[in-house]
Amino acid sequence: MNMTMPNPPVLPQTLLHLLVPVERRESIVGDLLEEYRDSRVPSTGRFRANLWYWKQVFGFWLRAYWAFVVPVFGLFALRDVLSVFRSPSGHPYFNVEFLFGLVTMSPCVFLLTGAYGSWRTQRWAGGVVATVGTFVTVWLLITAWWNTTLYPFALIQQSSPYWIHAWQQSIHRTHVPLFWLHPDSPGESFLRWAFWANVGAQIFTGAAMLGAAIVGGGIGSMLGRLTPRRSTAQTEAQG
Repeated sequence: MNMTMPNPPVLPQTLLHLLVPVERRESIVGDLLEEYRDSRVPSTGRFRANLWYWKQVFGFWLRAYWAFVVPVFGLFALRDVLSVFRSPSGHPYFNVEFLFGLVTMSPCVFLLTGAYGSWRTQRWAGGVVATVGTFVTVWLLITAWWNTTLYPFALIQQSSPYWIHAWQQSIHRTHVPLFWLHPDSPGESFLRWAFWANVGAQIFTGAAMLGAAIVGGGIGSMLGRLTPRRSTAQTEAQG
């Protein structure tokens, strides 16, 4: 009988096992499976039921690891704002390099994310899922931020001698083509130059952050897995 009953997609089921705390895993997985089979599929169909299941899995991830996303994204956004708004002389109003130094500490955040994830789930893969999810979420937020602020920030930068000088220097340099990415060229408008600078920054930042997530998250996951976690029953018994 169970062989004919509908099941959620394999991938979100696997992720769910790697997201929920070890002491609550059986009850949470069982409750979601029961609702999926008995309520969602009969009332909405398989496709919408699968979307609902994915939403539940993402909700578990977000509730557990949103606190690791906020500081990394916040530092990137703050540094971006402070680098755009400059004094007439071109100097930043705040030490942007100090913020850049904080941003480069993102491997430490990923390390902590991996350690917490593997400790929480008592699985090394649980830390990896936590870290990769944090990277993807931060990267999507940064990409959305840059694309949203590109035009208004470019209008502000056009009135800054610092950015005008950077634009003129860039379009008069000799650039080597990089695959499909068309480099700066003489006569290129300020807005187009700012756009391609943003594209390059997104690619570079994403690659660097992915490397940090792999290294930092992998090490953190091993550390978290080596740290024993007492179950709720053990804690209540000792209390």
